[in-house]
Amino acid sequence: METFTTFPSWLLTTSLLALSLFCLFLYTVRSKRSPMVVPELPPNPPKLPIIGNLHQLLGKPRHQALWQLSQKYGPVFLLHIGSKPYLVISSSAMAKQVFKTQDHVFCSRPMSHATKRLTYNYLDVAFSPYSNHWKKMRKLLVSEFLGPKRAILFNHVMVAEIETMVCSISANPSNTVVNLNKMFSAIVKAVVCKVAFGKNYREEPLKGPSWEVMVDETIEILNGSLGDSFPWIGQLIDQFSGWNYKLEKRFSNLDAYMETIIDDHQNHTTGELSSIENPSDDRVTKAQRRYQSSCNGHIDSPQGKRPLPATFFWV
Repeated sequence: METFTTFPSWLLTTSLLALSLFCLFLYTVRSKRSPMVVPELPPNPPKLPIIGNLHQLLGKPRHQALWQLSQKYGPVFLLHIGSKPYLVISSSAMAKQVFKTQDHVFCSRPMSHATKRLTYNYLDVAFSPYSNHWKKMRKLLVSEFLGPKRAILFNHVMVAEIETMVCSISANPSNTVVNLNKMFSAIVKAVVCKVAFGKNYREEPLKGPSWEVMVDETIEILNGSLGDSFPWIGQLIDQFSGWNYKLEKRFSNLDAYMETIIDDHQNHTTGELSSIENPSDDRVTKAQRRYQSSCNGHIDSPQGKRPLPATFFWV
């Protein structure tokens, strides 16, 4: 014989009434709270799934496509390349707000897989987000490499490289086409190398890729990958296309190259340019000691030794 237990009708009514009062109480409490302010986003063109607004930038020069969009959506509008948003500014007044008035908000560069890997997880100066670490690294960079006194000391390096370029141009026969872009690029690489490391590694290369090849390969990989804008399908393409392998190869070459230079300076096997300053005044070694002292001597920590290759390369 089965027995069924039934609840009294008054108990069911009381339970429903209590539940209703509780829901009403929660609604009242939430409504009295200050409403969450949802930021109003700039106008943006209609986007397609997966690719976003990429189709609106194809088929014409990018600056023309952006200008045409600004005529329709105003001086400030939002674009999506894949899932990545981009804020487009096309007026001087708004540019002043971004680059001057609100510089502390917009000064950090976009993050990408390549910059994160090549800068030892943003321990450099060029790509590091605005933070106390960036301020410390910038102070170190200015004091050891970019200060007014340093600029005077390094002036003759620039003069010597320019004289070399002029002599090279003069040595060409008349009516000969000269690739100035290549020459200017070579000057920049040579000056940066001499100023940062005290030696032209283009003339005396280390093992592995030369300094010029290292710079060119790094610039190429910094163009980004599909995975930066298309997280799922882009990462698969990067993996199977060999982009991830190329990134790791570039990082390994860069890391070994910079570590060799730093070790050479620590062992006093890489001579400074005697015409710049005293041989004992080694900027690389001094910069390393200054940063390690600011890190309380923890040279093996991520805040100790690892920022040095990133800083020296991203001068």
